[in-house]
Amino acid sequence: MKKKLQILIDKNIFLKILNQKDVSKNYVNWLNDYEVTKFTEQKNCKHTFKSVKSFVKEKYISDNDYLFGIYFNNMHIGNIKLGPILWNHKSAEVSYFIGEKEYWGKGIASICLKALIDFSINTLLLEKINAGYYDLNIGSARVFEKCGFIKEGEKKNNIIFEGKRINLILVGYFKK
Repeated sequence: MKKKLQILIDKNIFLKILNQKDVSKNYVNWLNDYEVTKFTEQKNCKHTFKSVKSFVKEKYISDNDYLFGIYFNNMHIGNIKLGPILWNHKSAEVSYFIGEKEYWGKGIASICLKALIDFSINTLLLEKINAGYYDLNIGSARVFEKCGFIKEGEKKNNIIFEGKRINLILVGYFKK
């Protein structure tokens, strides 16, 4: 089921489980673009075609992770990941990024996250979705708020960002 899984969002947007064939030069370039990854820990890594393929393969075969590509008009523009899933606690982490900058600020991350929450709750029968974001990441704050996530905590001065200490905001979505 997982290997061919797609979630249709609207006539232009869908999520598809990624496999190694989906790793492209653009995908690797996104991960090496500071502007794309600056609010993620990916900014600290040098990504190669080989390392990205290895990561995608690891998630593809995992029973505890769902790595989806975000597709707009059949073009891979970003990713959204559910996992690791803690099946015994019916909970999981979620993370996402839009790699194609021309699609930033268009609400795509929000509708994809809403669709993934629906899939998580109604298909996988999870009850809790957790996430975290850098407090300077206003875009992610808006996405999580739009999707019904509630601030659950804050790790003060937890992250060094561009030479300054900033907070990590912890948010959660609980099945209603």
